[in-house]
Amino acid sequence: MAKFHYRESPTQKQLNAFKKYLSEDEELVLVTSLSQAYIRSKFIIYLLFPGFLFFGLGLGLGWLLGIGKVWALILALLGMIFAALLKTMHIYHSNRYLLTTRRVIIKHGVFGVKLSTTLFDKITHLEVDQSITDRILMHHGSIIINTAGMNKGEIILKYVDYPLELKNLLERLINREREQFGLRGATLTEVEGEIIS
Repeated sequence: MAKFHYRESPTQKQLNAFKKYLSEDEELVLVTSLSQAYIRSKFIIYLLFPGFLFFGLGLGLGWLLGIGKVWALILALLGMIFAALLKTMHIYHSNRYLLTTRRVIIKHGVFGVKLSTTLFDKITHLEVDQSITDRILMHHGSIIINTAGMNKGEIILKYVDYPLELKNLLERLINREREQFGLRGATLTEVEGEIIS
């Protein structure tokens, strides 16, 4: 039996954190973010920069304080890892994708927040963009949500885990919302598998 990766409901902490972005007549269905593989690759990149910068600063500080080569090296490595970890945590927490019973919300930022939303009834079609490396090794990709009435005409959920499953879930939510409001004739493509019950 195939394993579906988007079965978990939002936690109480997520419900409380994102309640302010929801209207009165909608419920939060899913909270997701950038894929784990993408976050790991960003951590490795951040080890190089700004990590090496902090490595050099740690060595220099150790030399200035005269604490010895071993302790200076340990201080430099800790600075390098801390800088990469801090930058990775920031990118993880500043990108959230929310699916509700009525719309898709993309939240960027931690302190200053930018929201992009689209109602399900404005979505014309969905596309999945996934290279062979993304599909086989990383298990992530991007979902392009084409919409009617927006300037750009599309919003993108970048680097999401298992994008085909997320697309199926999104189609199921869109079809449910359209059935509820009597717009069944305007359905998207047929859903390949049940994601939520």
